[in-house]
Amino acid sequence: MTNIARTFAEMRPLGGYRVILADPPWLFGVRSAKGEAKAPQAHYDCMPTDEICALPVDVLAADDCALFMWVTWPLMPDWMRVIEAWGFSFSGLAWEWIKFNPATGKYAFGPGYGTRKNLEPCLLCTRGEPSLRQEVPADLFAGVTAAGTRSVRDFIECAPFEAIRAPRREHSRKPDEQYSRIETLFDGPYVELFARQKRPGWASWGNQTEKFEAEEVA
Repeated sequence: MTNIARTFAEMRPLGGYRVILADPPWLFGVRSAKGEAKAPQAHYDCMPTDEICALPVDVLAADDCALFMWVTWPLMPDWMRVIEAWGFSFSGLAWEWIKFNPATGKYAFGPGYGTRKNLEPCLLCTRGEPSLRQEVPADLFAGVTAAGTRSVRDFIECAPFEAIRAPRREHSRKPDEQYSRIETLFDGPYVELFARQKRPGWASWGNQTEKFEAEEVA
């Protein structure tokens, strides 16, 4: 058993995690010194796809488990390999993060050789048959939900759920709204892989779990 597998086995709750959130440190190929300075590997340690595939995520996962994974569209062949290697099936898009410049309110520019990749997708993948929560949490978005919203299915049908419009943050830091959305859809236990902050009610794993302090999200 590898050190990571041993750590995952020690982290695993009885029955496994029903939700896994992952933001793998994808390794990008670049074409210039200017591109190298902007690439993720200039800001934190990245991993080749083979190493990401080799992570024993199955040790953490419950038999019925939902995986939310942040990816980029140019690396689609890579993340399809990872999904399969981790023992999951691709379900579809969970949401896309529409980034804007917090100083100007205008859409933020991303890297890209064609279009500028302003949108960052988070995928939903499944293992077994994870089921949605039956009831919307009473404190969902500070209790502000559409009239007649009694179930998670009602909420999904009345909400523009596949877009998060939020300001661009520090490199690789994702919008905190992701947690509220996941907690609305599925019961825990929850674990975040490659976490860069800790979240109450979540387990976290990675080498930068205290990089950022979590912000309270209504």
